[in-house]
Amino acid sequence: MKKLLSFSTTKILLFCSLGLVSTLGAFWHHQTNQNQLNQMNVLNQGIGTCFNRISQTFTAIMIKDVQSPYLDRGFMSLSDECLNETIKGINPFKQNVGKGYQTLNKLISEVHWFHESISRLHSPMLAKKELNPSLNPVSAKFSQMENLKVNLVDEVEMTNSLLREVQRNDEVLMGFGLIIFVMGVTLLGLKEFNNIQLRREIENQALNLLKAGQTNVGALIDQLVVRGLNSQGLVVSGQVFKDYHAEILERMAMNDKVYHETITAPEMIPSAPMVVETPKAPAANVYEGPRTSFKEVLVNLQNIMNDDLIQLSDIRDVDLAVENESFEQMMNAAINKLSTVRHNQKKILISNQIHADKSVITLFLGAHTFTATELDFAHGQQNASGDGIDMNMLILKEMALETGTQWFFENKTDRSGAITGMLIRLTVTRVPKDAKANKNLVSVMKGKKKDLALELMN
Repeated sequence: MKKLLSFSTTKILLFCSLGLVSTLGAFWHHQTNQNQLNQMNVLNQGIGTCFNRISQTFTAIMIKDVQSPYLDRGFMSLSDECLNETIKGINPFKQNVGKGYQTLNKLISEVHWFHESISRLHSPMLAKKELNPSLNPVSAKFSQMENLKVNLVDEVEMTNSLLREVQRNDEVLMGFGLIIFVMGVTLLGLKEFNNIQLRREIENQALNLLKAGQTNVGALIDQLVVRGLNSQGLVVSGQVFKDYHAEILERMAMNDKVYHETITAPEMIPSAPMVVETPKAPAANVYEGPRTSFKEVLVNLQNIMNDDLIQLSDIRDVDLAVENESFEQMMNAAINKLSTVRHNQKKILISNQIHADKSVITLFLGAHTFTATELDFAHGQQNASGDGIDMNMLILKEMALETGTQWFFENKTDRSGAITGMLIRLTVTRVPKDAKANKNLVSVMKGKKKDLALELMN
């Protein structure tokens, strides 16, 4: 059964079409042969009726019933006309009758001359000029006609037998085609039922992940999406997604590793006043991760965008610990998201703040708001989905996950609670300060724990 269900829907439809065409074709051929068979039966009955009239004329002349209506010239003319009508009916399918058509023509000719002979004998007998004529020629002619009639009936019956044989083959073909059609329809039904069950199972699995809060587990999502694509026959698309998603997960893991290696935790500082001595350092710490200039990215964006789209405010350059291309894509997606709803030529204000190990970047567009669905999606609500979400938000989320950037959407309000505009905030890791290169420097600091902590952070 699994092998049958593995056939594609296209192949099953072709299978159904073959069965349906075979059934309809065989049915049409069967009906055509049935019409010919009905015509043959009519022909057979017509021959019998016409020859009965001829037999009545022959019997009347043989018993010398001179006053018999069967010897009337009009009656014999009608017998001739009967055979002529019979051959007119056989003309459309005379090829199927074969030699029977020639036999019928010969019989018509013999009957005509038979009636002429009867007329020549009947006229003197009716006038009582010759009461005892010789009837041997008439008897011989009738015997000849009777043989032709028997041969014609045999040939018609042979044609009927061939037609019935063809009809039996048509019936077998109809049955076979009907079986194929029913099997194809059954396979389509089973395949659709199996797809419904599989989709229901995938949806239940996704619902379980959603309830368990595991929608951020990359391997589980990878398996779920690939399985869903494969269930719809999109095997190549599933493999493309799997490769792309695996690459994203790998890059995220590498970025996390670089971040944890470069950003060291502060050392514990005693609570009492103490003297801190900086020991000799064997060598200066050197940062080897990605480095992107914030101002350079802004310059690139200004070059490719309209002059009236963005406005820079209190921009301070800082080196960010992210890939240049990924960060530029993230900024481009954020700007495009805001630009899709702006009107009245309002500009998008961009500013940044620099902290010890982070840089906070804000993008603000006045007199506009995010929808509730977009805010739920941005805040990571469990009941929020990506359906209907702007593509720029999806790209922004993807790039943020890839670079380890924290992102936040909100509708900005003033002190009175009125909404003033929509704001996007990105918190990006900055490149750590290089360690001092002087290996022989030793410093001594005195003070409380709070003062020492602040000094060490700087």
